[in-house]
Amino acid sequence: MKNDGGSTEFLLVYTKLKQPVFNYVLKMIRDRQQCEDIVQNTFLKLFSHMPNIREKDRITQWVFRTARNDIYQYYRTKHTHVDRFNVEDVNDIHEASPDNPETQYEQYNLKEIVNKELDKLPVEQKEIFLLREYEYLSYREIAQILDMDEELVKSRLFKARTKLVSRLKKIFTING
Repeated sequence: MKNDGGSTEFLLVYTKLKQPVFNYVLKMIRDRQQCEDIVQNTFLKLFSHMPNIREKDRITQWVFRTARNDIYQYYRTKHTHVDRFNVEDVNDIHEASPDNPETQYEQYNLKEIVNKELDKLPVEQKEIFLLREYEYLSYREIAQILDMDEELVKSRLFKARTKLVSRLKKIFTING
């Protein structure tokens, strides 16, 4: 790798993707220290493989797929089933914090309810939902990361959204 162009390219990618990858990994494993290790390992792999990546427009998919593989490796070494993933809301960047403590409390409660319902989704649907709704990846990018057909991504996302809406309607109808 060239010191000038390669390093600059890596830094641009790192700056762009560090926070979204961190958020994704933390939501999937809920362990901040392990998350930091996985993210660091992901970007070390990117740095060493960057000269070999032919399609530079697919670096985002490469990074997320590498992080995903490391998440699965983490669970294999812990002998934990993948279907036990949990969701933790860590999108501090995307949130505006109102000054009203009552509003903050209501938003916190709403996030907790949504996160609990996300945790109940099958991992295949939850992962796609997180990548689309929290990381704003396209269907094509998600399909490439997960190595599946784009139509399957759309189908699983539709099912995840439908289940969430149905469950949230029940909760708010009962409590409302």
